[in-house]
Amino acid sequence: MLSVKRRFASATTEHLPVKFSALFFAMVLWVIVRSEEPSEAWIDVHLALTLDSNVTMSAQPPTVQALVSGRGRELLKLYSASPQLRRSVAMDDTVFAVHPSDVFTSNEADVKVVDVRPHLVRLPLALVPPVAARPSRGNRISP
Repeated sequence: MLSVKRRFASATTEHLPVKFSALFFAMVLWVIVRSEEPSEAWIDVHLALTLDSNVTMSAQPPTVQALVSGRGRELLKLYSASPQLRRSVAMDDTVFAVHPSDVFTSNEADVKVVDVRPHLVRLPLALVPPVAARPSRGNRISP
């Protein structure tokens, strides 16, 4: 019985540098293969809104996320250059529908936008109050 324990101990402790290097290279190979597999991820979308001159945001716009499909290394590119939702907004556009085709991704990333959430975006818009015409100091208004 003692010889079995001794053989097991010597088998696990002999050539430790070789065993650790084999484990390291196996993990590196797993990471490389994993980055080539197709995968999906929900990524935050930046709202690039062009507001009319008589409209302003009264609060923060809601967060929009896109389900993006592609290789793992392509998805990593989107974290440095986030996808954008570009839209011109007037006062009538307080609620609008968002489709996957509305989301623009970086040209460097070979990915496809599959879904968007939420599907309806409600913007907190407010009208800009008109500036009242005030007389300047040099000009007097006669009664």
